[in-house]
Amino acid sequence: MSQNNKLAIVAGNGELPPLLAKSARKQGFTTCALAVTDEAKSRLEDLCDKTYKFSPGQLSKMLELIKSEMIHQVVFIGKVPKLDLLKNIYKLDWLAIKTLSKLLNLNDDSIHNSIVNLLKKHNVEILPQTKFLKHLFLEKEILSKRKPTIEERVDIEYGFELAKKIASLDIGQTVVVKNKMILAIEAIEGTDEAIKRGCKLAKGEVVVIKVSKPAQDERFDIPAIGEKTIQALANNGGGILAFEANKTIVTDREQLINLADKLNICLVAI
Repeated sequence: MSQNNKLAIVAGNGELPPLLAKSARKQGFTTCALAVTDEAKSRLEDLCDKTYKFSPGQLSKMLELIKSEMIHQVVFIGKVPKLDLLKNIYKLDWLAIKTLSKLLNLNDDSIHNSIVNLLKKHNVEILPQTKFLKHLFLEKEILSKRKPTIEERVDIEYGFELAKKIASLDIGQTVVVKNKMILAIEAIEGTDEAIKRGCKLAKGEVVVIKVSKPAQDERFDIPAIGEKTIQALANNGGGILAFEANKTIVTDREQLINLADKLNICLVAI
């Protein structure tokens, strides 16, 4: 098979890496998984032609492998907890330290742009996640049996506008709202923890809104929702999970709707 059909999948945690690997294989790619977590390695071993395990900070070794395998296309997918990386700063190799030291900050966009520039120097292209996962986007629709009330619709509209502003600042992509008050904003801790904080303050049901960045880079961190998000909301007070239509990855539509109905969560693509 030609070199153009070789693909390196740099993978973290979650349901998306195996879904992407299956899609890449269907599209005729020979896949090489560069797993940066143990979970990713175990999920991808049977789905990729080759699987390797790295620490997220081992840029030199990953780049050497990509070169040795004569790979010129890479895709990034899955969660890599930034807090874990910061706690294990000693695991960064010289290339990672050199690359990060040039950045003005460690926001996601800054890190992603530095990776793009680094790989470009070595003739490696980063492919968009949408090339493999476009079938997981949904149109605008109320998906659950439970519908939002008029008051909740107001909160959805209010939260959507603010979530977009926060996302544009590269802070997070999720806000938790109640009665037109922002209870929690997602930052480094992730969506589920932001939901927990918001529900604790509300002492009951909330409206959770998840959006894409106004200028979303489709190569990195496209917003996604799955069963864990629904479960986190249900476990902490319940309410509404609203997400941006055509911009959010939904891992299993029917399964997610069934779970939302079972837990009396309102699920809506806006």
